[in-house]
Formats: sequence, C-alpha cells, structure tokens
Amino acid sequence: MKNWPLELWLLLLLNIASCCVFDFFVNCILKGYIKNFEVHDPHRVGRITVDLQGRVNDCRALTYRQDIKAKDIEKYKTLKLPTRQWGYVVISTPDGVLDHEEAIRRNVGGQVLGYFH
Repeated sequence: MKNWPLELWLLLLLNIASCCVFDFFVNCILKGYIKNFEVHDPHRVGRITVDLQGRVNDCRALTYRQDIKAKDIEKYKTLKLPTRQWGYVVISTPDGVLDHEEAIRRNVGGQVLGYFH
C-alpha cells in the first residue's frame, strides 16, 4: 500500500484479511498514519476498507514472518526504513504486537509483520 494522491483516493479496499493484518492496522492508527479501517465479513476471509490520511509513503506487510532477536531490531530498522526519524517496524512478540521502539524498550524479539513510513 503506497500513498495515492489525496484528490483521487481516500479509501483503499483490501481483499485479504487476517488477525495479523488487523493488529498491523491498529499500530498504523495509533501512530497516526491512517484514520480508520473497517472489516467487512470478518467470519470468513473478509475485506478491509482503509481510510487514508495522507502520511503513508510505503507500507509493506510481509507474507513470510522473519524471526528477529531483540539485539537485531535496530539493524533491521536501518535496513528497511528511510531515516531514523520516520516509520515503524511492527513485530509480533510474546508480549503482543508491538512497534520496534516498544520492543527495544521491553527487550523482546519476535517475528516481523511489516513496516510503514
């Protein structure tokens, strides 16, 4: 999901939904990158409608889950994000789904769900 011109698109429809995608979008909302998202038909595969806010330049949800240790989070962040000031890496940890800053603070590793900036 890359940022589209705001004059043309304010809503984005995604056809595949899972519980990991929900947690990923909750992190996007908490950090202020998207306005809201709505799930249609959550009992099946479902669809998600995302309200864009105009701050997302690049958003990648990884289909394969990369294992990452707590000491390697900083190195992964510098590889995937454009600068140290923008963006977040979302990690599924034993403490729940966290962004990279909270995972470093708690000193936990896990699996990378994706990143956005």
